[in-house]
Amino acid sequence: MSEQSPEQKRRLPPIVIVGIILAVLFGISLYIRIYLSYDQIFVNDWVWFRETDAYYHLRNIENLVHNFPHFNSFDPYMLYPGGGGGLARPFFDWLVAAIILLVSLGAPTQHTIEAVGAYMPAILGTLTLIPVYFIGKELFNRWAGVISAALIVILPGEFLNRSRLGFTDHHVAEVLFSTVCILFLIMAIKRARERDISFDHLLSRDWSTITKPLVYTLLAGVFLGIYLLSWQGGLFFIFIIFVYLVIQFIVDHLRHKSSDYLCIVGTPLFLIAFLMLLPILGKGGMDTIYRVSMLVAIVGPIVLSIISRLMAGRAWKPVYYPLTLLGLAGIGLAAFHAINPSLLQSMLEKFSIFKQSGAMLTVLEVHPLTSWIAWYNFNTSFFFSFVAFAMLIYVAIKEKSADKTLFLVWSMIMLIAVLSQRRFGYYYAINVALLTGYFSWKMIDIAGLNKLLAKSKEVVGAVKKFKKKEKKTREKAKPRTFMQPRGTWVRVIVVGIVIFFFVFFPNVGLWREEPTRIVGNLYIGYTRSLAEASPIMDEGWYSSCLWLKDEHNSPEPFGDPNFYYELYETPFHYPETAYGVMSWWDYGYYIIQISHRIPNANPGQAGAVRAGKFFTAQNESSANELADDLGTKYVMIDSAMPIGKFYAMVEWAGGSLDEFYEFYYLPEQDGGQWIPLYYPAYYYSTVARLYNFDGKAVTSTQPIVISYEENELGGEKYKEITSGQYFSSYEDARAYVAAQTSGNYEIVGENPFSSIVPLEELASYELEYQSEATTTAAGQTLPSIKIFKYLGPGES
Repeated sequence: MSEQSPEQKRRLPPIVIVGIILAVLFGISLYIRIYLSYDQIFVNDWVWFRETDAYYHLRNIENLVHNFPHFNSFDPYMLYPGGGGGLARPFFDWLVAAIILLVSLGAPTQHTIEAVGAYMPAILGTLTLIPVYFIGKELFNRWAGVISAALIVILPGEFLNRSRLGFTDHHVAEVLFSTVCILFLIMAIKRARERDISFDHLLSRDWSTITKPLVYTLLAGVFLGIYLLSWQGGLFFIFIIFVYLVIQFIVDHLRHKSSDYLCIVGTPLFLIAFLMLLPILGKGGMDTIYRVSMLVAIVGPIVLSIISRLMAGRAWKPVYYPLTLLGLAGIGLAAFHAINPSLLQSMLEKFSIFKQSGAMLTVLEVHPLTSWIAWYNFNTSFFFSFVAFAMLIYVAIKEKSADKTLFLVWSMIMLIAVLSQRRFGYYYAINVALLTGYFSWKMIDIAGLNKLLAKSKEVVGAVKKFKKKEKKTREKAKPRTFMQPRGTWVRVIVVGIVIFFFVFFPNVGLWREEPTRIVGNLYIGYTRSLAEASPIMDEGWYSSCLWLKDEHNSPEPFGDPNFYYELYETPFHYPETAYGVMSWWDYGYYIIQISHRIPNANPGQAGAVRAGKFFTAQNESSANELADDLGTKYVMIDSAMPIGKFYAMVEWAGGSLDEFYEFYYLPEQDGGQWIPLYYPAYYYSTVARLYNFDGKAVTSTQPIVISYEENELGGEKYKEITSGQYFSSYEDARAYVAAQTSGNYEIVGENPFSSIVPLEELASYELEYQSEATTTAAGQTLPSIKIFKYLGPGES
């Protein structure tokens, strides 16, 4: 046995220190994700969730609790008419439902269902620091892993937002399961590469060599399967892993190194995941794309390995290998196009995640990442990560490291994804934390910390050596064992302080949030981070949906309230009592889960086009025609719809916003300002006539005739007001404009709640309910929600 000094006996092993640090990080994470948000989510006896999709999952969790483990693949409550898909990838909802049944001993109350659902994202988000730590440890060392785990706890933005209390969605589960998958894949690749495993080891059943890589491959495959069972867009991660395998096959072949290990790891990985997913795959549509893609992923490593072996066996030049793969890929795509061009087109369209356009740009999370959005999502870590990228590319090339190459490919594709759509920030947060953790540790390492972390046996050896010296020398040497060399300690401390203030400190406090309510105006277009834009349910919407749920206020669409909890068969036929509730698609899941009613549009954007056309319709007959076609019986409008969300309605309806209102530049002595001015078409829109004027007849009030000139600034055209004049009636304003022989003139209004055109009564719509909760818009205090009943033909 080696001799230990008393100082060593008192010293805690590194693994214990790491355990203590991780436990503290767990506590900090739960504090940020649960405690700071608790009063916003648990309000009186209610549970208010974040964002609309949480209510979709809650609806499915409720149904699962009543029918566990069975779930609906079709849901008649999803959309009227026609219904919609139920759970396509059920694992997250399964998991929550199972925990609910476990903690309630099989008899949960509604509050238990909602409370467990609210806590799950915070718990899963906190658990994510474990694989982050171990990835850092595997790739670099345990202390880089600790720094990375600490960063993922406090990084603001997408990941933090989606792992807060009440954000009951599968996003945080996606991150946890995909990160665990990558952890085990790194471990499998690393062990397989270290042991240089080959097909010969498999054929000879050399279990001592292949057991660990195969076990890690099995675990990676299981978590990849769980990930695919959690998100329908999971093929994105299949793409990342497949790209890595192709790159690593090419690198190994060019270096004259066997690539058997990549096939031994890659094919079972995809096969296990595919077998887990297979039982829930349907016929056609997205599931057909899944089948084809997974089969390509399974067979791909085998083909790549065979070609590599054949070319190596015939001593062909290594450069022919990537050229051959490129040629085969081209031939394969051409053959695929000839056999099934529509399927190929559908598969290629999935890459549209890297570029969105049109009406989809009204959805905040698909916007591209800008520098200031990056700042509020990742802070300084986003910029340090680029330095770490450069450092790691050098290290991966120098060390010929397959596991670091995997990490780099994963991180680079995630970077491309987040630059294209800011929503992928909740994925990229893991990569940023690991990259910045590596960078931080490397800086401290360069400062000299590794030299100060002497191994125990070296310390013991030093002590023995000192004992042989004379007393005077030994007395001088003892105090130097801890703080020598002093210059190194000073450098380490200074660098550590700099790292703290530049990497960690800027994040402190950014995880505190001000509650954003869904009745707020214009937050969609001007929000810095989704953490600020994730609305929490409020009293106006919640109480209004509860009012609608009461059968004294609106009839049960299926006659029996318990029908909401049943399993549904297809083909499904709606009873004559069924009807739809028209609102903007953002709120469809509220209507389903809280009201137990059927929306005409939902946050899956189903029905969004028709809802946009209804709300922007310019006359009652056009709106009624759409309401009749959609079976609409009630219309729910909140204060944001005629103002902050109006642009989205126009976009989805296929219109042009400048037909309804525009921003004009009004020059003033202090520099001028941009003001919105509303055209007659805005006041004629159904949403304005209902919410702004309660569907009543309105006389015009002081329309303004403005003259303007068109200017250009920075390549962008704009309109600058040159004069303005009020008129007593719309007819007078029209007559004035008609009399002008030159110049640009428009008739506009400056207040959306004061019409510049006369409006007739909307006789087919009756105001049934106004929420007691109020909001302020255009300087007026208004009900947050208004509910109208559509009387339909013969009732008005």
